[in-house]
Formats: sequence, C-alpha cells, structure tokens
Amino acid sequence: MGTLLTDQDYKNFKQLLEYFVSYLEFLEATKGSSDKNKKVKDLANNVQYNVEDPRKRRLDYFVDRYGEKQLPRSGQGYKGGSIQDGIKDCCDYNANKICLSANNRNKVATYFSKPSYLHWFGTTLNIDIETSGKDKDKTITKLKITLNKKDIGEEKSLEELGLFDGKDPNPILKAFFDKYYSILDKYYSTLKNMLETEIKDLLKANHNIILTGAPGTGKTYLSKRIAKDIAGDESRIGFVQFHPSYDYTDFVEGLRPVKTTDEEKNGGTIVFERKDGVFKKFCKEALSAAPDDKYVFIIDEINRGELSKVFGELFFSIDPGYRGEDGRVETQYQNLVEKGDEFAEGFYVPKNVYIIGTMNDIDRSVESMDFAMRRRFAFKEITPESRVDMWYDKRDELGKKAIQLGELSLCMERLNEAIDKVPGLGSAYHIPVGGINLVHT
Repeated sequence: MGTLLTDQDYKNFKQLLEYFVSYLEFLEATKGSSDKNKKVKDLANNVQYNVEDPRKRRLDYFVDRYGEKQLPRSGQGYKGGSIQDGIKDCCDYNANKICLSANNRNKVATYFSKPSYLHWFGTTLNIDIETSGKDKDKTITKLKITLNKKDIGEEKSLEELGLFDGKDPNPILKAFFDKYYSILDKYYSTLKNMLETEIKDLLKANHNIILTGAPGTGKTYLSKRIAKDIAGDESRIGFVQFHPSYDYTDFVEGLRPVKTTDEEKNGGTIVFERKDGVFKKFCKEALSAAPDDKYVFIIDEINRGELSKVFGELFFSIDPGYRGEDGRVETQYQNLVEKGDEFAEGFYVPKNVYIIGTMNDIDRSVESMDFAMRRRFAFKEITPESRVDMWYDKRDELGKKAIQLGELSLCMERLNEAIDKVPGLGSAYHIPVGGINLVHT
C-alpha cells in the first residue's frame, strides 16, 4: 500500500480536506440565499464572524481561493458536475476518485448533517464531520472515517491534521490518509469476497447455479475461481462450453465411430461403440473419490446449447433433491452399458458434484430457458458494478495514469444509463468492466 502513495498524494489530500471543511462552513453560513448564481465574494459579504473565530480564517481562505467562481449550493459529487469542480485537481488517486457530497434537507436543515461527506467513489467509505456549538455558532471541529455509516474510531481534530496552517502535510495527516486508503483496499477485497461468498453459499445449498449477466463481466473467470476454491484441486474441476451443435452424445453418452485394428479386413473397419460423454466421465471420477471431495463441473455459455436435447433424462438426476442414487435414471443407451460399469444399473449424479453454468443475457434471456431447467438452478446476476474489483486488482499493473477507478466507474455508469434509454436495449447490453478497461488502455 505505501508504495502507491506519493508526497503529492498527501498534499492533494490535505488540500481536499481544507476545501471540504471551508466549503461546508461557507454553505452553512450563506444558506438561504435565493440567488444561485451569486458569486462567492458577494455571498461572503453577508457573513459576520468575530475576528478571532476560526471560521473567519477558513472563510477568508475559501473566498480568496474560489471567490471568482459561482458556487453550487448542493449536489452529489459522484454524478460529476459543478460540485466536483472545486476538488478536481486533488480528488484522483491511484486507487479511486474521492467525491464530495453536500446537501441540506429541504434547504432548511444544516449542511453539517449526514448528507454532507467525502467518500471514495462507489463505496460506503466516507469522511464525515463532527461539530460543536449551537445554531449560528456551530463549527466543524473534527473529521472522522466511517464505513457503512459506522464510526471506526478514527477521528482527528482540524488542528491535529494541520489544516489551514500553510505547511506541508504533517505525520498525523499522513497516517489519517494511510488509514483511509488501507480501508479502501480491504473494502474492494471484501466486495470481491462478498460476491464470491454469496455464490458459493448458493451453490452449496442448491448444487446448481447459473451466473447470468452482460458479456464481459467476468462470469467464466469467476466460475473457475469459485470452482477451485470449492474443489480445492484443479483435477476435480470439469469444463465444457456449449454451442448450437453440442448434443446429448457429447454430454452424456452416445454411439461413436471406432476404427478396428483387424488387419485381415484391409487395415480395419469403422464400427460404432457406446462412449461416455464428458459429464458422465466426470461423474465417474467423482463417484470413485472420497465422499468429502467436492467436484465442480462448469458449463460455459450454457444457454447456447439446446438444453432439452443436451441433458435429456438428466433433468431428473441433476435436480438438487435427487442427487445420488435417489436420482438414478436409465439413459437412452442403458442396454449397451457394460456389466461392471459404475452406472450399469442406471445413471445418477453423485452428491459431491456441483454444477456452475454461465450465460449472457444478450444471447438468450433466462425466461427463454425451459422451465424444467430453470427451476433446477439458482440464478445470480453478475452486473458490471459488482465487478469493479477487477479494475482495482490491476491498478499496479496498469499504472496511475492508465487507470483511474473513479473515472472508469463514472464512465461505465453514464454509458449504461444511456444504453438503458435506447429502445430495444437494456441491462443485457450494458458495457462491462472489461469493455471499459479495453477502451481506456
């Protein structure tokens, strides 16, 4: 973490905090102005502070620095626009963008309430304020870090942080920023872990799950990572990608041409033999393993195959309620299964086999799938927003200038909002994390 932060990052952070404090106090002191286009200096003329009031120094700082600009009275920084302009030179960091939100409820309540804060873009990791005094004498005294609206016990006074002292960032401010930055690192790790944990819990409870969503959201990559975590060994992971010509003989079993080696018949002839398909072979391996060894079979692009033809009578045996011998079925080629075969008495899916499917909504919607199939799988939508950790993981590899998570996230959000408004399109056509990454790099 430390190698990512530079002296300039700390200077930018200090400038950001100074703007945040002085801006909120200025809004509070000038609230009620009916002229939204009035210049900062004109608004400040109506503010009367005692010469020893620390707010006067901060007001003077703000007016001197931003006095020729019009002032947005409220807004959410993550949406961009004028409220973010004041901090545009100091809000971008290698990890993410810091945004400023300033609001008062009904234009009557104080700007010092919860709607005003700094936050890492796309997270619930904020810097909130603490105040002292009442009514017109209320002033900002401390800044604190909160996560999910909960105080984490990290707070510092403005004096401790050295704000408005005209000096370089002091050790306390640096430590404050280090803490804020380190929590962000854990936040994205937690975000990734939360998604994976949810999927793993669904898979363990249902034995079957389909990850659905727009192309490029990392569903296949996520499936492989989850499969490895559950199976513990890549040898216990199976993989196949469905396509329109994929059928039952590929997946379960069927008659396959085999060349004999009978030299008396002109070098051999072609005969047909029953051969296990990829899934049946996988189930035999799982059946021969220890009961506690978990096996995970991944079906990529599951909706690109004709599922009723690929699975056949396996619709019954893959049902979570009929795993094991309770789900034994006779396959189409059961009369050709040799004696001594593990499934000579009928095929079933062992209880230690789990299935993960992936599908792109843009190819075929969930609703178009056979209901018998849909009810046997849990479904989890993977959205572009849920995979921003993919960008975060690459921040060191791509470098600070190549990747600004806040800008990329905002770009993705705006593009997807525009796509939603186009007739005939929708969430299935959203620009994924991978798509923005390619455009940006």
